Formats: sequence, C-alpha cells, structure tokens
Amino acid sequence: MQSGKIKLEIYEDDPFEGSCCGPSRVPEQSVEELRRMLIERNETVRRLEEKLHGMVEVSRDIISGRRGLMSYPEHVRNALSQKGRTSLPYVFIEEKLVTAGNFPSYEEFLTLLNTYTKKSETQNK
Repeated sequence: MQSGKIKLEIYEDDPFEGSCCGPSRVPEQSVEELRRMLIERNETVRRLEEKLHGMVEVSRDIISGRRGLMSYPEHVRNALSQKGRTSLPYVFIEEKLVTAGNFPSYEEFLTLLNTYTKKSETQNK
C-alpha cells in the first residue's frame, strides 16, 4: 500500500479503438450511448474518491493495442494473457484482480473495497 492508501486500479477498453477517426465515424445513437457510459463511469469514480478520500488512491487507464504490452504493470499483463481482451474492464485492488468484464456500480465498488477499507481503518488505530 502506497502511503497507507488502498490502491484501486481500473483498466478499460479504448472506446475509439477500431474507429479510425473518433466518434464522427460512429452512428449518432452509439455516440450518445458511449457518452452516457463514460459520464456514468466518471461520476462513479468521482463519488468513490469523494467518499473514500484519504483512504483510496484511484487510477484509471486504457488498454490499447496502440501501446506496447510492456507499458502495463506486470499484474495487468498477466490478466491480459489469462483473460483475453474481451473481458475488459479490469478492476484491481492492491494489484489483485477483483472483477473483470463489467464496470462495477458505485455500490459494487464499495462492497469490493469494504474488506480493504476495514483493514486500513484497523491498521491506522
């Protein structure tokens, strides 16, 4: 744990990969769905950071074929080689894969983090 904070990492698929020119080549309805999904994810992470301020360090990154595999941490490379690209997003807590294939809701994140936050609170007493 870095500086006493729980490390939460979220690795997501590149929403524009396979689309040569960004959203202008994507049907309008799909663009709106993508926009809504990205806003919801950002809001979920914002709420987590607000609620667990000082306890959790959140980082988000995109898994992209445009980047070299070695640019990702070892635990992410291991998950990619075992799970395959179809199961993104990945959520890691303290470098342990805790969920793959869906972006947890705010409540699901709190449940996933519950064990770690309780340990952190106990250690800080």
